[in-house]
Amino acid sequence: MNPVLVAITILVIYAVAYLFHGRYILERRVVKADPNAVTPAWSKFDGIDYVPANKYILYGHHFASIAGAGPIVGPAIALVWGWGLPLLWVLFGNIFIGAVHDYLALMASTRYGGLSIMSISENFMGRAARYIFLTYVWVALILVLAAFLSVGSSLLAGTPEAATLTWLYMPIALIYGMLIYRLGMRIRDALIVAVVLLVIAFWLSFQVPFKATYEQWVAILALYSFLAAALPVWYLLQPRDFLNALMLWTFVGLAVLAGLTLLWVPVTGPVYRDFVAPGAVLGAVAGTEPAKAMIAYFWPTVPLVIACGALSGFHSVVASGTSSKQLSNELEGLMVGYGAMLTEGAVSSLAVILPAAIVWDFAALQAATGAPVLAALEAVGIKANDILGVSPPAARFTTAYGMVQALLWSNLGIDFVTVFKVFRVFAAVALIAFIVTTLDTANRLARFAWTELFDWVKPRSPGLHSLITNRWVASLVAILLGFMMAYPKIKVEVAGKITEVYAYTIVWPAFSGTNQLLAALALLTSALWVYVALRVRGLIGLVILVPALFLWITVMLALAIWLFLITPGIPFLYQITAGALTLVSFLLSLLLIVLFTRGLLKGRQAQG
Repeated sequence: MNPVLVAITILVIYAVAYLFHGRYILERRVVKADPNAVTPAWSKFDGIDYVPANKYILYGHHFASIAGAGPIVGPAIALVWGWGLPLLWVLFGNIFIGAVHDYLALMASTRYGGLSIMSISENFMGRAARYIFLTYVWVALILVLAAFLSVGSSLLAGTPEAATLTWLYMPIALIYGMLIYRLGMRIRDALIVAVVLLVIAFWLSFQVPFKATYEQWVAILALYSFLAAALPVWYLLQPRDFLNALMLWTFVGLAVLAGLTLLWVPVTGPVYRDFVAPGAVLGAVAGTEPAKAMIAYFWPTVPLVIACGALSGFHSVVASGTSSKQLSNELEGLMVGYGAMLTEGAVSSLAVILPAAIVWDFAALQAATGAPVLAALEAVGIKANDILGVSPPAARFTTAYGMVQALLWSNLGIDFVTVFKVFRVFAAVALIAFIVTTLDTANRLARFAWTELFDWVKPRSPGLHSLITNRWVASLVAILLGFMMAYPKIKVEVAGKITEVYAYTIVWPAFSGTNQLLAALALLTSALWVYVALRVRGLIGLVILVPALFLWITVMLALAIWLFLITPGIPFLYQITAGALTLVSFLLSLLLIVLFTRGLLKGRQAQG
């Protein structure tokens, strides 16, 4: 199979989806977006959280916030099933579940004054649903923080060049924000300044790599997340995320360019490898019986692996937690909500799965192209025979991405090994840009959820409420719990040898499962909003409801497998943290589905 055909097919599917499914059905027939409506960014402007944003900057902020490590690390792990099944899940899950979920959450929140999707649930499922949903979201966000702290720290510890650029990025973003919001410089002119500074920073990152241990990086990223979550959005989030988005567009654009021009390169990987994989894919500790057992069936367990890319409940919290408070016009919602989700799908499909499919068999790739593939791998210390042998999963992504770029640009006479090294670091920088953005956004959203959870305290004790919901206190609680799970390395025995693995290998499936289940619950809430408030009936209503119910059933089955077959064999710390939090999420989901059913029946009776 030729990669050009695969790339063109993916792009056509996304284009048709945006124009027909997104604009014609969701925007015009379901939501009926009104360009004259006053959005919360204007009606509740406070200069901190409610701030109207340029639509391109908001798109960049939203895309960078929702992407995280999920659309990259998840598909890299899912390659154990071959590259075809993960690609199908990303494509169709992205369009029919993920983009619908994101757009409706954004627009529902906009219509309800910037309220979170959790608080909106009270209008259709009762007051109990709101607090259950808020608790669920807060728990899920802790797992997001733990997983991304661990993934980000492992990547930064292993790629010191990317670490240097990551920290130079922050002051550049601050300068960019000041140029626009304080000095009134045009976006284009300020962008030129920022890009020049970023190019200089990228060069410096190779000259002065910043080295720190995994544990040190966990502490540094946790401190950053704590501080950034409490700063005004215009100060760091908006400008940095817009710059992130530009970097990520470049990153995806180069992947598309490679996919469309590598005419002479075959796809060396199998479309289909197996429908079931060992339990290690689901976080079972290496060397244990669950890790060897063939229990990771593609369905229903794929949501425990591909956390984003296809869909993500975290996105509904971002959309209704921060983006709805910055949306300047309802017509801009499609680009921000639906468009950003399709862009995330492009990251998974075109920048992770397709490159991995091309470079899968390193020896075969060298034989087919004549490129010094094995020498390039040796130059960075990789000894694997194929892409699945590269560990950790994030390294599969950086290796595959660097390799396809080397195949492309070495044709211009540039040294293959040099190009591979540069683009491998660039891929790591792009992934870290995702991760750092998600860390501060997730903690900011955890702060919002925490504050809403305790609104009942205010009329009884204003002083206590002020203390509990103080933005610094609320930001600290969640990040401390995430830090506790991410910090330790786990010692495991494999073939009589003791080795250490990073915390995310265990936390990832718990984060993924609760995250995907959150997507089902948020989409069910949106379906109620569409059915009861917007009075959309018939086939269009089913287009929203059926995927939501399918996803809920899928993830509940997957989480049951993880809780009963995987959790008993993981270290005690993670049984009482990730395991307990996942069990709480599982039980809360059962309560919410009951309340959803009641709300649906009540809505039908009310509408007669």
